[in-house]
Amino acid sequence: MSVTIPAAIDEVSRSSLSRPSVHHNPASGLPEPLPPDIDNAYRAIAEDPQYKHFINIPVRIIQCIDYFGIAGNRELIKERLQSYYLFIGVIDNALDLTQIGIGAGVLDCLEARSRALEEACRQSDVSLVTAILKCHIQNDFIVNKFHKLYREVLRERVTASIETYMSCRIGVGSLTAELSYWLIQPLLKDESNSLCEFMKQVGAVGCLIDSLIDLRSDHRFGLLAFTPVARDYLRLLMNAFRRGFGLSIRHPGLCLLFLQAIIDNLRDPRDYIRIDRRLTANQKDRAASVA
Repeated sequence: MSVTIPAAIDEVSRSSLSRPSVHHNPASGLPEPLPPDIDNAYRAIAEDPQYKHFINIPVRIIQCIDYFGIAGNRELIKERLQSYYLFIGVIDNALDLTQIGIGAGVLDCLEARSRALEEACRQSDVSLVTAILKCHIQNDFIVNKFHKLYREVLRERVTASIETYMSCRIGVGSLTAELSYWLIQPLLKDESNSLCEFMKQVGAVGCLIDSLIDLRSDHRFGLLAFTPVARDYLRLLMNAFRRGFGLSIRHPGLCLLFLQAIIDNLRDPRDYIRIDRRLTANQKDRAASVA
C-alpha cells in the first residue's frame, strides 16, 4: 500500500466509529472500540514478528512502575504504551526501508485535528498506527516532543563521527522513553520525576545497545554517514556498559529485567527481514531494468 499519510488524517471517520459500546472506557483515549476491520488490521501489524521487540516493552515499563510504587490503571497504561511502541517500531522500519522524509508526513498527521481510522486502515501500516496513536495524544506538548525526536533522528543520519553518533543515539533513546512517560502520565496517580528520569536513562542505554547490535548492518544499508572501525565499536560498547552498569548499581532489583531486555534485543529479527526486503527490492529493480 502507498503511504499517503496526510490523507489518512484529513478524512474524518464516520459511521463505524460512532457505534456505542457499554464496555468502552473513555480514559483509554480511543473514542469508541475499533471497528472489526480496523481492529484486525491493527492486530496483524502487532503480531508481525519484526515488531515483537517493541510489543514487549510496555510490560517491562509497567514492571518499572511497580518497582517505583506508583499507582495507576495498568490495563490502560499497557494499551497506551503498546500503541506508542508499535508506532515507534513501524516508523523506525519505514525510515530504514524507504526514505527519511516520511517522518515529516507523520508529524503532519499528529498535528492534524481529525482522527480518520477508516481511511488510515486503507492507506498503510504507517497511517494506521499513526492514527491510533493520535487518539492517545492529549496536547501539543507531546507533539512538540515528537518534532524534537525527529530532528534528532535527522541529525543522527548525517553525523560523521562515532562521538557525535553516540550523542545522537543517547538523545533519541532518551526522548523516545520520555515521550512514553508523558503519554502515560495522565494515567498515573502521582507525577514522578524520578520515574521519568529513570526511563530516559534506560532509553539512552537501550538505544546504545541497539546501535551496538545494528551498527554493521546500518552501515551496510547506507544508514550511516561514516564508516565504523574497530575502535568505534569499542567506544560504543564501553559507553553502553558504563551507563548500563551504573543503572544496575542504582537499581539492583531491576537487573533481571535489564537482562531480559538485552536478550530480547539480541533476538530481534528485523535485520533478517530488512535484508530479505532489500534483496527483493534489488531483484525487482534489476527485472525492471531488463524489461
